[in-house]
Amino acid sequence: MFGMDNYLFKNHKTTVAFAWILRIFLISFGIYEIFFGYAVFGIIILFAVFLVLLPAILTRQHLFIPLELEILLLIVVLFEYVIADSLGFYVTYDYYDKFQHTMIPAVISFMGMLLVYIGYLLDKFRASYLMIWIIIVFVTIGLGATLEVIEYTYDFGIGPATNFIFSKGMLTQGSAVFDAYHDTMIDMIFDIIGAIIGATFGVWLLLRHEKDKKPSLLEDEVEAMRKYRNRNNK
Repeated sequence: MFGMDNYLFKNHKTTVAFAWILRIFLISFGIYEIFFGYAVFGIIILFAVFLVLLPAILTRQHLFIPLELEILLLIVVLFEYVIADSLGFYVTYDYYDKFQHTMIPAVISFMGMLLVYIGYLLDKFRASYLMIWIIIVFVTIGLGATLEVIEYTYDFGIGPATNFIFSKGMLTQGSAVFDAYHDTMIDMIFDIIGAIIGATFGVWLLLRHEKDKKPSLLEDEVEAMRKYRNRNNK
C-alpha cells in the first residue's frame, strides 16, 4: 500500500508510483496553500489525504483503502480542491463547473461498482449487473441532488454567516452563463450523464475481467485484508 516492495504490488509498480505522485503532490500543494494561498483549501486537501491513508496508518498497512479506490478519491480531491477551488477554474472558466458535474459523478459511480465488486469478493452482496447499475446510477444522482441542496443552504445560510469563506466570496449556485435555477437544472443533467458513464464503464470493466479470468490487484488486496481479519478473529 505504502511501499513499492510490498508483495501485493510487485507487479503493479506503475499504479503504485501514480498513487505516490498524487499523495506527494496533494500534500505539498496543501502545505503550500496553507502558507501562501487560501489556507482553508490547504487544510481540506491535507485532511482529505490523511483520511484516505488513515486505515493503513492505524493498522500498519494490514487494512487499507484499496489502491484503485484511493487513486479515484485523490483524483476527486485534485480536481475539486486544487484545480477548481485553489486555482480558481470555477471562476476563470464558465463551463468548468459542468465538467465537474460530469466527471465527479462518473468517478463516484465507478467507485460504486468497485465497492459492489468488493462485496462480491467478501460474499456480502449478490445482485445482477443490471440491478447494480440501476442502484448505483440512482444513488449517484441522489448524491448530486443532495449537493445542490447543500449549495443552496450554503448560499443563503452558511455563506453569509461566514462571509463566504469557503467559496472566496462567491455564490455556489448560478454562474456568469446561467441564472441559479437553470444552473442547478443543468448541473443535475450533467450529474445524470456522469453517473451513467461511470456505472456503464464499471460494468463493462467487470464483465471484461470475468472473461479474462485473471486475478486483479483488487482481488489480491481484498484477500490479503480478509486473511488478516480472519487471523485476528481467531
